[in-house]
Amino acid sequence: MSGAGGQPRLRAQAERLTDLADDLDGMQDSLDKQVRRMDAIVDRIEAGWQGPAARAYRDLHRGAAEDAVRIRMVIQALEQAVRLSRDGFSEQDLDIMAQLQKVQVETDVEREADALSTPNTEVPAVPRSTLSDL
Repeated sequence: MSGAGGQPRLRAQAERLTDLADDLDGMQDSLDKQVRRMDAIVDRIEAGWQGPAARAYRDLHRGAAEDAVRIRMVIQALEQAVRLSRDGFSEQDLDIMAQLQKVQVETDVEREADALSTPNTEVPAVPRSTLSDL
């Protein structure tokens, strides 16, 4: 669909845009919850592991947590853009989006991932054979 001068025209109801923005906000919460849930599972698995396999598994999880932080930042930007687009973008709105993008670039992804992913601090049990009971 094209508007005057052949420019594309996008029409969306404000209510639907608000619903979309609210869904994007919910996605951020859900993503954080899933990463924390995954962290708890990794901690339980890691408690029984030692050595390189445990470290490799933790590193893999750590990478997933950092990716989740980056995904969350993209979702935040989308949410903000959708909310601003309800009434059309103004010059001020574009400035806000530029500031948000600057904040995202300056975000310490590792620190944010630390908040989502904590290393297992439990001391693994010493392996024990039932043959010792004989």
